[in-house]
Amino acid sequence: MTMLTDRERICQEVMLGYATVASGPFANQSKQNDPAIKPWPYDPQRAKALLREAGFEDRDGDGVLESKSGEPLRFKLSYPSSSEVYTRVVLFLKDSYAKGGVALEPDPQDWPIIVKKLRQRDFDAISLAWTGGVETDIYQMFHSSQINDQGDNMMSYEDPKLDQAMEKARSTVKEDQRMPYWQECHRILHDDQPYTFLVRRKALVFMDNRIKNVEETKLGLNYVSQQVMPIAWFVPKNQQKWSK
Repeated sequence: MTMLTDRERICQEVMLGYATVASGPFANQSKQNDPAIKPWPYDPQRAKALLREAGFEDRDGDGVLESKSGEPLRFKLSYPSSSEVYTRVVLFLKDSYAKGGVALEPDPQDWPIIVKKLRQRDFDAISLAWTGGVETDIYQMFHSSQINDQGDNMMSYEDPKLDQAMEKARSTVKEDQRMPYWQECHRILHDDQPYTFLVRRKALVFMDNRIKNVEETKLGLNYVSQQVMPIAWFVPKNQQKWSK
């Protein structure tokens, strides 16, 4: 499914260039990211070959692949209905997958329904987003212990090698010894593809040049919305236009 997804076109046509293709759960700037790993390419022919290996072929000539038992490769993709970006991405995926013989039915839902579906594991497929940082703990999303009790491993993905690598990363204090374990996690997730990792979005920010001390960091601008700003932004008194 990842190779049926033209993520470069999503970056350019949906995100208008303000996104990059993701190869896994870690930001490119993070030391957790293995720089040797490249995103899986958009390759419909190889994708179709893999689907044939899995037993899916268009057996009745209707343009949709079927399993050996005759069940069509058709699924609903649930997503938050309030987001125009999600809607555009899902419609793009619908057209892309149709060319590969896969029938995607968009399933927009209000956020409370999305949450309920996640808790009850009541969905065929779902599109969401995770936030990350300089170092991101992916335990809650991918460790097998998070499958049950409404944990965030919502696709019930389990890989003992990944569990072990995450556990070692979380228990290793020294950074130079810890990062190889996170990079191993990146490699395992890249190979297994429990998610189709789509894109990393960028933000387009317009700011008056009177505002000083604005700096760019690995997390973006040095502004943290819900916390104390590490470096205060200000307008010099002689450039201030308004008073309280």
